[in-house]
Amino acid sequence: MSRKPRVLSNSGIYHLIARGIDKAMIFIEDDDCYYFLSCLSEVAGDEGVEIHSYCLMGNHFHLLVKTNRQESPARFMKRLEIKYAMYFNRKYERVGALFQGRYKSECVEDDDYYLTVFRYILRNPVKAHIADSAFDYEWSSAKELISSNRGLTAFDDVLAIIEKDDLIRFIEEDQADECADVDNATSYVSDRVAKEVFQAEFGNHVLLDVRNYDIKTQRKVFGLLTDNHCSGRQISRLTGVPRGLIRRLLTA
Repeated sequence: MSRKPRVLSNSGIYHLIARGIDKAMIFIEDDDCYYFLSCLSEVAGDEGVEIHSYCLMGNHFHLLVKTNRQESPARFMKRLEIKYAMYFNRKYERVGALFQGRYKSECVEDDDYYLTVFRYILRNPVKAHIADSAFDYEWSSAKELISSNRGLTAFDDVLAIIEKDDLIRFIEEDQADECADVDNATSYVSDRVAKEVFQAEFGNHVLLDVRNYDIKTQRKVFGLLTDNHCSGRQISRLTGVPRGLIRRLLTA
């Protein structure tokens, strides 16, 4: 069956989403996020794409972009995904596709929906319970909005619709916005956050020590990490405990 052609936005503005294959993590360490953002800046500059908002969420990412009205973001996304996948596969010694199928795309045609998508993207970490405020999250453009330094994101369009102070209050509003998203995707945290969660409970131990814990304590560790949005694959990699054993302990 042939693929349906992408619908072009009359405004040139798109909400774009891509997820890791099999819901796998695509941002494991902070360096991965830094590298992705450098790729984003480079490819967007080459392709004449403006980044209006972004959020990196462990196993997927959201972008709000503006392109030339006669062009889809397909070339931009292809270049971005290929460049990042080459880095990721080389770093983690893996082969094959990194992203799950085609990226998702929705057209953003009016100011009201633009603001809805803008807020929805930045509130993803709050929705996933990995940040209390959109402005607490490190890997989104929310921090750029309140910074005095020029960042990756272009805010001219959004600030032409709403004043900055009003926009900040708007983003903080807890609303049930409905926008395109990845299907049933759990937003996983980075290794650094996983280690911080563990050490907050178990002091200066390291996660590999978990292999030597008694079963009751192992179950407590795995439950703690799972409740704080660590994936089973991630827990296994950080602790050295097989995923099958982790599943058995969590379901026992």
